[in-house]
Amino acid sequence: MPDKSQDMERTGFASPVVQAQPTGGGVIGNGIYESVKARRVARELCSGKRISVEPLADQLFVSNTPVREALIRLAAERVIKDVPKAGFFIKDISESEMRDLYTLQHLLLDWCLSVIRNDGRVPGLLKPPDLCDELDRPELISPQKAVDVMDRLFIHISRQSGNADVVHMVGNINDRTHYVRKKQHEALGNTDHMLHGLCRTYHQKDFGKLREDLNAYFRDRIEGLRDLLRFLT
Repeated sequence: MPDKSQDMERTGFASPVVQAQPTGGGVIGNGIYESVKARRVARELCSGKRISVEPLADQLFVSNTPVREALIRLAAERVIKDVPKAGFFIKDISESEMRDLYTLQHLLLDWCLSVIRNDGRVPGLLKPPDLCDELDRPELISPQKAVDVMDRLFIHISRQSGNADVVHMVGNINDRTHYVRKKQHEALGNTDHMLHGLCRTYHQKDFGKLREDLNAYFRDRIEGLRDLLRFLT
């Protein structure tokens, strides 16, 4: 029986987050895309690693074609890198790119909150979820769980804009910064407390304070980038 760890190494991905199951024709359409993206977003391998199509297709019980199409889509979204005549690769982690992504994410979320008027008593306002329930015991929250909650918070805030393009951009930045944010959650001692505060403030519809807290959150992330990336590399 082939060694699964060796198989993962050949694909260029870490252990899978989404386990695709054979269902006759295998995973189809967006299922393949989501499965491939989950493996990329949670990757633990070094930057620059080549992504092999064939072993990945075997893991997903599909042919090479839909996997290659998913990789092309991820490359178009700048989640991975497509090098002509060389193949697909894990992107290098760049301080300048991460800084720009954090800055853009902050601007998008701040704009989404700025369009809310009358203390949130406006037609079409989406009720903020109570994500604090999932953060009641910070000592049990893994970095992966913390980042997942933050992703959901950012997406919900973006939906307040009513603009599908903004929601897509926020989701794309979530994907592209996922690995670095998880490592920052591991490195920073005050992250869980800050995340709990953001979720609580949003649930309470205190949008003015939330804008201030998001400003502090992104400032801290940007200021800590250089030291974090130096450690990772």
